[in-house]
Amino acid sequence: MTTQKKTSILFLAVINLMNIVAGIMPQIQMIQNKDIVSILPITTEMSVVQILNLNFTVVVTVMTLISIVTTYLVTDVPYSPKEILSNCAGVFLIIPIGVLAMAVFNAINTPIAADKIWIVLSAVYYFIAFVINIGCVLTIKYDAD
Repeated sequence: MTTQKKTSILFLAVINLMNIVAGIMPQIQMIQNKDIVSILPITTEMSVVQILNLNFTVVVTVMTLISIVTTYLVTDVPYSPKEILSNCAGVFLIIPIGVLAMAVFNAINTPIAADKIWIVLSAVYYFIAFVINIGCVLTIKYDAD
């Protein structure tokens, strides 16, 4: 395995750790009914839950794009999206399934219907992004072997 690929795997591992924190924190914030400070300048009328999930979705999107670009820059062969997704092992899905379960809990306990939809859609999006991120790391590892 080349130094470039080892460095890329380490870099994406750090990105994935941040992605895990990014997935868990909004759910905990909603469970504890805490107010949030938006990282995005939002000028429209949105509830706290919607702002939280919008910020969360933007952060996860940026991390997923970093993973995809890094994978395509480092690998010797351009892998298809299907190959990247198929490289994600099922054992890595424990965390996003837990986030999805917390999201369902939060959606049930939220009184506003629009917030329920935001919570569930954000959690499903997180699940898909998580699979892509882990698939990217494992694709680089597979490519190095």
